[in-house]
Amino acid sequence: MGRITSPQYRKAFILVTTLFFMWGLSYGLIDVLNKHFQETLSVSKAQSGLIQAAYFGAYFVIAIPAGLFMEWKGYKAGILSGLSLYALGALLFVPAASAASFHFFLFALFVIALGLGCLETAANSYSSALGSSDTAETRLNLSQSFNGLGQFTGPLLGGLLFFGGGGDGDLEAVRWTYVGIACVVIVLAILFAVVDLPDLRSHEEAQAG
Repeated sequence: MGRITSPQYRKAFILVTTLFFMWGLSYGLIDVLNKHFQETLSVSKAQSGLIQAAYFGAYFVIAIPAGLFMEWKGYKAGILSGLSLYALGALLFVPAASAASFHFFLFALFVIALGLGCLETAANSYSSALGSSDTAETRLNLSQSFNGLGQFTGPLLGGLLFFGGGGDGDLEAVRWTYVGIACVVIVLAILFAVVDLPDLRSHEEAQAG
């Protein structure tokens, strides 16, 4: 770890790397949710395409505003905003499950993806900046490997929780899975809020110059 980042940045780098896992996990759950909604909400395959549209449409909407916001307020503010939206979207699965509304679930996924768009915008740049420019690519590759781990874990977790009973299940499993995710995200937000994260915007500008 010492060769990848400086000791004063180590804690920040570890925290930022957890974000890569969390948005990989969220994406990994999408296909499992798609199948689950087809079975529990009688959603057609054509309608289920709206899940991808809502998810990636949010990335398109948030990308530029998130970048501008972080130029103004810094990476920490961007990460906290992204985690807040992620947790809010996950908690919206509670009323969506109660209403058994596919469109409500789409809205919840849209809010989650808004948060993930903020996190990706912040974490990719921040991970690269947390140390020497000579090891920036190594840091980013290491962080991104946890994104792949999250994408691998998501379908396994979703299959176990949504279909683990052997039948089609119901929306309760979806509800409580996302409540659990929201709790983890809230804990991460608290950690990011209390940890002193270096503001590296001036450092990046100097390197770019």
